[in-house]
Amino acid sequence: MPNSVASQFEVPSGTDDGFENEKEQTPVSPPTSSLSSLSTLAELPGYSTILDLNSLGEHLGRLFSEHPDLPGVILLDQNHFAGVISQTHFYKCISRAFGREIYYRRPAAIMLAEMKDQPLILSADCLIPVAVEQCLTRPSDSIYEPFLVYTPDSEKYRLCDVQILLLASSQIAALRNRQMEQILNSVTDGLLVIDRDFRIGGEYSKVLGKIFERDDLKDLPLPEVLEPLLDSTTHEQLHDYLKILFNPKLIDRLIKPINPVKQVSARFPSTDTDREQRTKHFAINFERIRTQAEITQVLVRIEDITQQINLAIELAHQEAAAEEKLHLVMQVLQVEPSALNRFTLRLHEEIAAMDQLLALKNGSQNPRETVHALFRKAHTLKGEASLLRLTAHERKLHQLEDKLEPMRSAPQLKTDDLAALKPSLKALQRLAEQINQALEQLKSFAPSTQNQANALPSTHPTVETGLMEKLARFIADLTERLHKPVVFHTTVTDAVLPEAHMEILYDSLIHLARNSMVHGIESAEERATRGKNPTGIIQLELRSHPDCDEIIFQDDGAGLNYDKIRRRVLRLGWVIESDDELRQAIFEPGFSTADSVTELAGRGVGLDAIRSALQKVGGRIIPHSEPGAYCAFQILLPKVPPSLHV
Repeated sequence: MPNSVASQFEVPSGTDDGFENEKEQTPVSPPTSSLSSLSTLAELPGYSTILDLNSLGEHLGRLFSEHPDLPGVILLDQNHFAGVISQTHFYKCISRAFGREIYYRRPAAIMLAEMKDQPLILSADCLIPVAVEQCLTRPSDSIYEPFLVYTPDSEKYRLCDVQILLLASSQIAALRNRQMEQILNSVTDGLLVIDRDFRIGGEYSKVLGKIFERDDLKDLPLPEVLEPLLDSTTHEQLHDYLKILFNPKLIDRLIKPINPVKQVSARFPSTDTDREQRTKHFAINFERIRTQAEITQVLVRIEDITQQINLAIELAHQEAAAEEKLHLVMQVLQVEPSALNRFTLRLHEEIAAMDQLLALKNGSQNPRETVHALFRKAHTLKGEASLLRLTAHERKLHQLEDKLEPMRSAPQLKTDDLAALKPSLKALQRLAEQINQALEQLKSFAPSTQNQANALPSTHPTVETGLMEKLARFIADLTERLHKPVVFHTTVTDAVLPEAHMEILYDSLIHLARNSMVHGIESAEERATRGKNPTGIIQLELRSHPDCDEIIFQDDGAGLNYDKIRRRVLRLGWVIESDDELRQAIFEPGFSTADSVTELAGRGVGLDAIRSALQKVGGRIIPHSEPGAYCAFQILLPKVPPSLHV
């Protein structure tokens, strides 16, 4: 701690330890045996934490952060009293007004100058009931502020917490005098006292009715009041904690850290205007009241911190959104402009197509067929997002699949059930717009970025150049992501690929590459145990025939697991009469042998989408496999005259 800080904590025994050496800064309750109707403020414990007037606000922030029970700090100007900054005023006024980055660098003198009300200073020989009355004369928003106790003999000041004053006053007057009642009706925090049966006393602060949304609290057990508001685990922990509080053998510094409701969320029933269940956030603290060697009562302070918690959540959401936007911009900068434009246009087109599918009237299309069609589109888009390393889009498209998943296996599915997907499509539309927004933002930052954005073609390209390079990069990405060493061998170039079917090949090869990496190629350790080279191999070959083009995609992995396919087929209740039908089962909608669903596999829509796309242009896909040796897919595409190229 800086030399300008003289931090001391006074306890009733008269010891005076520094904060650095004192682990528990909470003042102990004044012993009842030493208090009477003539007790003065000199008998109450207090704080003498002092800062120089020219100290930076950083010291204040550190003190209040490290010692949340500290009510305030006394400021000295050349060893003369200058004023007090309370912890409440610091958080509600100073830190909010100045901002952390600013107030940390501001002298305490500037902050003190912003305070309107001077601290209440009472003499150490002031009677406790008189002190309560003096506190009551302050403005209502200052009643709970700490006050100064001045000792003329030593010319020293120390801070006293109003809560300590209330504890002392409750022992002297049992919280039944007029001044205490006025305080309880004025303070902004909920104050109540419970007895050994955990029952709430007859006097409690008026604000408790607003906090709990009920007024019938007298004589009710506190756990009973909180039971409908808390989850069962927290409620049980609270009940056990209250028992501990009344055990005089346990000291405060051991009890306070295990408070289960120091910050807790409470559930409130819906209202006429708000039909959803409401959540409030409370900070609940306890102070034990001793009668000689026994704990007779516990003072409970309940603070509604809903606004602070909601503000923190909102700030966290804003920071996450800003970080996601920045992450998206960084991803966009790494994508080839033509490929990015292709994905953006396709994303808009597919969203429009999915929206049209959901808009069909009853009887226009089978709802289950609609779900399968939506799955194919979302899955294909996810594959392309993965290829372009647009991880945010890949993740959100995966979430859309999660919402479609229950509909695929639902016993009954109606067209009206699909209406629940429309909000997801709107969210997906916003996702598509994020890329355009990112590009617009980039245009204002750098000329090179603006040139890149302006270079994007305005129409959908008929031939996507660099397919082989993208495929190789996609396999390399999955190699790193899945920790599977794989090499990609091919002599095929983009120039020899059938231009008319480039779109289909683009989607098909990406799907097949993902399947090979996830399902086909074994881990390096597993390959080694089988006597294989730890590094897997994926190959692509093109053969041109007079009437068709033949593309062969092959890996040297584990091959098709016929036993696993057969078990899956039996569970689905399908009838398979030959090995060829068994191989064709992998192309059926929803078929997958994956044990779990991930962003890379497990949906059972990849091969289904490939076969569907190939059949639309008169093509076919044929699987070939030898268990433990290889798996190959033979794609046959009809020749298209140049005049018919799209």
